[in-house]
Amino acid sequence: MKSIRLTLALAVVIVATSACKTKQKIAEIPAGANIQASAPKNSTVVAPTTSTFSAPTESEEKTTVRENEVTRNENFSLVDGEAGSLKYKYHVVVGSFSKQTNAKGLQSNLKTEGNKALIVINEKGMYRVLISSYNDYNQAHARIKEISNRFPDAWVLVQK
Repeated sequence: MKSIRLTLALAVVIVATSACKTKQKIAEIPAGANIQASAPKNSTVVAPTTSTFSAPTESEEKTTVRENEVTRNENFSLVDGEAGSLKYKYHVVVGSFSKQTNAKGLQSNLKTEGNKALIVINEKGMYRVLISSYNDYNQAHARIKEISNRFPDAWVLVQK
């Protein structure tokens, strides 16, 4: 009787663990294959340069990658109850959240450090935490370089 229970228990464990395997198909790349990585379809990769940066033009796509920096054009507005102004063109984003409470937490931390952080919401309901805003793209880029150790994924947001 014990061996039947043990066999049954073992069978249940085997079935349970085999059901946890990933369902994702894995593509095998043959040895010696020369396959180059490509950028996402909705972005443009620009080779790094040593010259100054110029502001993205309206003819560029919605998302532009510049020397490991992303610039996005979106429609957005201040979150209800936010005191602040969006009179500047370029905004440095340090956090993007689907839940407003998470954005508020980051904003609170930034404000206690002396930053004038704002929260905006885009058309898709994403809450963006802005640490600073500028009328000059080069200033926004310089700010990203300043905070790159703490916020390595910081990017520039432009009102569409």
